[in-house]
Amino acid sequence: MSNRLFSTWPGWARKVAKMVVFGLFGVVFGYGVGWLLTAKIFPGAPSPSDLSLRWSDVLAGLVAFGLVFGAASVLIASLDARRMGQMYGLEGAASPSEIAQARLQAFVMGFSGFILVLPVVFSLAGGSPVLGVGIIGLLLVLHTLMNFKVYRQADELLRRAVLETATATFFLGQGLLFAWAVAERLGVAPPITAWDIYAVLMTLYLAVSVTVSVRRGLA
Repeated sequence: MSNRLFSTWPGWARKVAKMVVFGLFGVVFGYGVGWLLTAKIFPGAPSPSDLSLRWSDVLAGLVAFGLVFGAASVLIASLDARRMGQMYGLEGAASPSEIAQARLQAFVMGFSGFILVLPVVFSLAGGSPVLGVGIIGLLLVLHTLMNFKVYRQADELLRRAVLETATATFFLGQGLLFAWAVAERLGVAPPITAWDIYAVLMTLYLAVSVTVSVRRGLA
């Protein structure tokens, strides 16, 4: 029954469903490994509760892992021009310029994941908040410039995918934020912080980006 149901889905939807399943499996597997390490192998190791991690910190870490993992996958694929061409749906092998552009996009993606976990790292390290904000601010400026460079070098298909992702994320995020704000104002939901909102926003952006990329044949 389920096989017949999935067989009626569009190709891009089946790809997204597979990514979601593998992603959920990775989360469960990672949680299991973490529990095994902290509870059985290294019982004295600090747990997330000992480190005062919020749910949004864990969520941001998972999104950062997804970004870094995706960047690593593209970089590995870029070592083979033919494989890179297959990944992006090209007729033949990817050209040197296309490989260079893909590597730049992968670097920016991995850099995004790195910046995303830095606030948690600085907080756990107990360093100077002012220093942390200053370093992250400078890295954010660099990240913005690299994003602008990627967008300028991108072809029309990639630009449309970026705009579609940003638009869908905005409207979905606005709806979710409004729903939570209403529930919070009426006293049926707990208050959340700006960091909580951003962690959810990045999760939504990653999910929408994967869906749009698969649907447009970019992944």
